[in-house]
Amino acid sequence: MTAPIYKNLFESKTNNAHLITFEDKRDYVVKFYKPSENKALINEWFGYCIARFMGLPVPYSAITDLSESFFETIPQNEDLQYTSKQFASVYIPDSVNGHQAEVKSIVNTSDLAKIIVFDYWLCNTDRTKKNIILQEKSPGNYILNVIDHAEIFGSYSWTAEDLQQLPHTLLKSATHQMMASFIKEEEVFWKEIERVQTIPTQLLEEIFAFIPPDWNLSSDDQLEIINVLNTRRHKILPEVIRKFIKTIYRPLHP
Repeated sequence: MTAPIYKNLFESKTNNAHLITFEDKRDYVVKFYKPSENKALINEWFGYCIARFMGLPVPYSAITDLSESFFETIPQNEDLQYTSKQFASVYIPDSVNGHQAEVKSIVNTSDLAKIIVFDYWLCNTDRTKKNIILQEKSPGNYILNVIDHAEIFGSYSWTAEDLQQLPHTLLKSATHQMMASFIKEEEVFWKEIERVQTIPTQLLEEIFAFIPPDWNLSSDDQLEIINVLNTRRHKILPEVIRKFIKTIYRPLHP
């Protein structure tokens, strides 16, 4: 079996995105546990699972298990802590982020309302142009993928008390505005809200069952997340998407 190969550290806000080649010869972006951002891996895993269930364009991801000896060889790991598992996402080659492209059209426009509804339901405060990945199919024409869910629930170091204070207001995101400009009918937002409202609570519970114990998610945290998400999808989400349509979407589609 081929050992993993460390390639480089990505420039990122948290300095915790490492490009590593795994045994399957594919490159993955790997994040390790960082005590100062103690909910980031939990957020990444939970956000990824919900995104996959909703059909969002996200790169394949998994919980992986790199050895402690390999972890010790990683440069700039002094702020990180070794845990039994890590979070890894397939690296998308030949792609750019939203800052690096002049987007004239989006191939997968049917995914855009899903992304916006997802971000508002989970309160993703970090949907920036750096957190979309664009694959060019023809000049100016791109497939849009979303990455990095480390700051859902408003923070990568939230507490149960913080979850009770998640905002009901519009998120500041030029990326949401860009995506909204390519959505042709506002009815798709309501279809996505209905889909979110039918997601079984049992699925949310099963996602948590895969989180390693040393990522330090308490049973109280789990219960609070489920309670907050159930409240948000039935009461808050329709309200805030209505604001989004009125304030952001409709002015883009006079």
